[in-house]
Amino acid sequence: MRKARQLAPGFTLIELMIVITILAIVIAVGVPSFSQMIRKNRLAAATNDLAGALQYARAEAVRRGRSVQVAAKSGDLANGLRVWFDDNGNGSYDDGETLRELAAPATSIDLSAEKDGSAATNLSFSYTAQGAVSGGGNELKINICDGVDDGRQLKLLASGVLRLKSDVTCSGA
Repeated sequence: MRKARQLAPGFTLIELMIVITILAIVIAVGVPSFSQMIRKNRLAAATNDLAGALQYARAEAVRRGRSVQVAAKSGDLANGLRVWFDDNGNGSYDDGETLRELAAPATSIDLSAEKDGSAATNLSFSYTAQGAVSGGGNELKINICDGVDDGRQLKLLASGVLRLKSDVTCSGA
């Protein structure tokens, strides 16, 4: 009499290869979508940080009843922004006058500005006690780009109103 062959529990090599193939397909589809989502979230965060700093500066100027300055750190917008109040009235930034600093954005985010159509890297303007912009021209545009092709634009009008434009195509992408 022959003994019946016992089957060992587990997976066959073919079953394992099928599971690995399906897993590879799911990963290949999901990873590009995930990296695009991360890029868009970085762009949104940089835009929100910048808009928040500008809105804060305007609110502080109105609250204090005096001008509040906004200037690029170290003379370049790529280094971030500084919101400050000229406490001693000497017209220049001194230690201890900082109200808020916006750090340089992530390396994948590019900032550029235009003041009345001309490039402005050393951005500097102030909000008056009424919330209007002084020294920012009639229209100040700040472009926030993700280094690929997506971008957003913050438009600051002389009245102090801040507008957001999404889905901006960035030059040099």
